[in-house]
Amino acid sequence: MVRDELAKRLKYYRELNNMTVYEVGEAVGKSGKTISAWEVGRGQPDADMLITLCRLYHIKSIADLYGEISFSLTEQENQLISVFRSLNSDGQNKLMERAVELRSLGYVKGEAKKMA
Repeated sequence: MVRDELAKRLKYYRELNNMTVYEVGEAVGKSGKTISAWEVGRGQPDADMLITLCRLYHIKSIADLYGEISFSLTEQENQLISVFRSLNSDGQNKLMERAVELRSLGYVKGEAKKMA
């Protein structure tokens, strides 16, 4: 989600500056193919390159490049946050300990649960 939003913004600012992907690539020491890949979300520039692109595009800061990027949580994630916030610090610590324990027991997305 963030990668897609960054890709759109990189393309927007390149076009705003009337530059081709090849011109940007030449200016920052990358190929036009790499710049194009960033602009469609296949890869992304590292932090140093983001700063370089901000300078090239006359953007004051990386925060200005990203703008407001929103994301949404599932209802279950919102409920978990609500429960966490309702607990005192001891309860929050216990909840975190249990979460770490569940992860170590193999309750991890994309992995089969470990058998004890």
